[in-house]
Amino acid sequence: MAVMETNQLFKTQIAQKKHQLTNEEIEKLKKISLEILLDVIAVCEELEIPYMLGGGTALGAVRHKGFIPWDDDVDLNVPRKYIDALLEEIKHRYGNKYSLDVPCITEGYLSSFIQIHKNGTIFREFLAQDIDRCGVKIDIFPIENTYNNQFKRTIHGFFCEAGLFLLSCYRMFAWRKEYKLLAKGTPKAEVLVRVKGAIGMLLAPAHKFWYRRIQQLFQQCKDETSQYVVIPSGRGHFFHELYERARFMEFTTMEFEEIPMKITKDYDGYLTELYGNYMEIPKAEKREHHVIYELKI
Repeated sequence: MAVMETNQLFKTQIAQKKHQLTNEEIEKLKKISLEILLDVIAVCEELEIPYMLGGGTALGAVRHKGFIPWDDDVDLNVPRKYIDALLEEIKHRYGNKYSLDVPCITEGYLSSFIQIHKNGTIFREFLAQDIDRCGVKIDIFPIENTYNNQFKRTIHGFFCEAGLFLLSCYRMFAWRKEYKLLAKGTPKAEVLVRVKGAIGMLLAPAHKFWYRRIQQLFQQCKDETSQYVVIPSGRGHFFHELYERARFMEFTTMEFEEIPMKITKDYDGYLTELYGNYMEIPKAEKREHHVIYELKI
């Protein structure tokens, strides 16, 4: 998938050319990320909102019993129907402590998942980011419903994947100066930036309409009892984050940094779909890192 290929390219080959976090910086980032995570989980548990560790955080819990050693990411999966209540309570309870980036609500935000940033910190991954809204953060990925009917489910997936690709193209165009600088000297990345930027240019006049429409596509199935759920904004996008509700939404508890947290009971199937042989430690050159422009902890 082209969108995934772009993300992995910039997180591996490109990021390693930029600022590399020291072990001390990583440990400080982990401490702040864990603080945010615990605050969010406290809200979830108080409001009886189901949640589960997702992506690299779930992988870290299973393989390392905590953070992946070279990473500081925190990913959380939450069903769409609870997202508004969760965000409202976070704003009410932690309005001075955290800032939220929410699709179609936060001006200038162009991702399809939610970010919770700690105020007073800086973790700047893009020059286009507002300096006041790029703190150390965790990501929340909404779990969406999708259709029981295979044909309707496939069509839903096709349009979600197409929408994500177009959104990636628009970001490539909107931040083209930055992406061109990052890609310089990496032929594959240079081609991606040129091609996707050209497509993104065509979307630019109506980009707000398309961004809003893509988010609506994710949420278009309203059946809360459907056989399948999906995380289209997640690492694997629609077709590699498509799960049977009964299996995926059953939870178990696993220690993360010595704290019991929820994870899907089918974590083996989940992590295998996302990472293949997830218990194998990747070689150093294959490990994902962030592009970091500015860091203030």
